[in-house]
Amino acid sequence: MDSSRSQHSSFLQRLFNRNKPNTKNELAMVIEDASKRHIIDEDTIEMLNGVFDIAKLRIADIMIPRVNMITIDSKCTIAQAIEQIAKYGHSRYPLVSEDKDHIDGIIMAKDLLPYALKQDQDISLKSLARPVTVVPESKRVDSMLKEFQESRFHMALVVDEFGGICGLVTIEDILELIVGDIDDEYDEDDDIKDDKNIVAQANGNYIVKGLTSIEEFNEFFNTVLPPVDVDTIAGMVIHASGHLPQKDEIVKIGKFIFKVTTVTKRQVHLLQVSIDNSVEMEEE
Repeated sequence: MDSSRSQHSSFLQRLFNRNKPNTKNELAMVIEDASKRHIIDEDTIEMLNGVFDIAKLRIADIMIPRVNMITIDSKCTIAQAIEQIAKYGHSRYPLVSEDKDHIDGIIMAKDLLPYALKQDQDISLKSLARPVTVVPESKRVDSMLKEFQESRFHMALVVDEFGGICGLVTIEDILELIVGDIDDEYDEDDDIKDDKNIVAQANGNYIVKGLTSIEEFNEFFNTVLPPVDVDTIAGMVIHASGHLPQKDEIVKIGKFIFKVTTVTKRQVHLLQVSIDNSVEMEEE
């Protein structure tokens, strides 16, 4: 038996025989071992890591914030709605009657196509709206993906604990966690190695991935961030700012100064972190 077949055999034995992994950590170790043996390529590793990510994230961590939602007013004519669709290029839009807290349904671009060339466009948008699905921001991402698959819908409105609309999530948002950003909007992730979430810089600052858990951040900096119902540093920064921060925007949390260095239309990916030692925070 050649070395390549031996490696495959060893890996399969660890997966399926008496040494099979019983926990997520053990499974992660087996996958890491397979990567080192070149049994699994880098693209596959990234996808598997994405699967692990969706199991620990909440909708609040990945949703498109309310302020970034592109909507269509229910008072618009068919022609005006088509202009909006042509401008932004999305396939689905929340239909609002008064403001973003009053959603009448979801308008799909393909439902308007039959009316695009018709002279009689008196039909109301409300009559064409699809039912809207509402989910809490605390919902787990893996549960949301399963619901998308079972119910065969692609967009859901996200509400906070008070019932207000705080954003929206699509199945594409979740799939991008697994296969990577489809729009390739952030090439700056090369600033930090894939196997590290926090990296110290020579100038005394740190580069931190947005998906770094609050627990890992606290442990690394020997601190305790304010108790907020989020799981990641990106979620913490979004919560503190009240919106999805833009590139180079600065958010201060205790003694930590977060500067957003890489952000897409729906998620904070990288932050530069500096420390103001004149501010006291609770330590672990």
